[in-house]
Amino acid sequence: MRPKQLITPATLAFLAGLKRNNNRAWFSAHRADYERSRAEFIVLVDAVLAGLAHRDPRLLELDPAACVFRIYRDTRFARDRTPYKTHFGAFLSDRGRNIARAGYYVHVEPGESLIAGGLYMPPAAEVRAVRAALLDDAAGLRRIIGRRTFVAAFGRTLPGARLKTAPRDVPRDHPDLDLLQLKSYEVWREFPDRVVQGPHFAEQLMEYGLLLHPYVAWLNRALDRRTAAGS
Repeated sequence: MRPKQLITPATLAFLAGLKRNNNRAWFSAHRADYERSRAEFIVLVDAVLAGLAHRDPRLLELDPAACVFRIYRDTRFARDRTPYKTHFGAFLSDRGRNIARAGYYVHVEPGESLIAGGLYMPPAAEVRAVRAALLDDAAGLRRIIGRRTFVAAFGRTLPGARLKTAPRDVPRDHPDLDLLQLKSYEVWREFPDRVVQGPHFAEQLMEYGLLLHPYVAWLNRALDRRTAAGS
């Protein structure tokens, strides 16, 4: 793919301005900037989908715009009453956005852009499915997260939220307790603004996404096994 700048400085400037002026009047006055910035992000998401489809062709069926989260915050039960998110985010999975499924998350925000992969804070049934798979095949997951390229990209340990003790029916001296304690299964890689605005950002997202693919696939096999068993 020929390098091309997909996220311009104007998009980061819009998001920075929204963070400083998170109100409906400012947003309305900058509606055109929002639409242009969102369009840039959708093009970026489309490029990432095309790159990941080399490993998972089902991703080609996704509408990139449908993968993007709304910028409007749900403030009904929130202490923070600001009406807008100050980032663009998209979730990419083989079954769409609104499902408890392992996948990839692309996030653009000044100073906090990243790509993440895995299963973020899943419901209890999905957590049980992953733990069941770990009891059967923790070695398989360890091979994936222990690969040199994976460690270099995402670190040596899975950083997700975890229990303080062992799950029910799991002994405290279980050799895979570090994995069985997890309640969330995400890893991520951050990017500085200079990379986000550069011509190779989409390529880097694809490269890290492909590194994430075996991890995402292992988690989804765990979920699929639960579904096949009817649990």
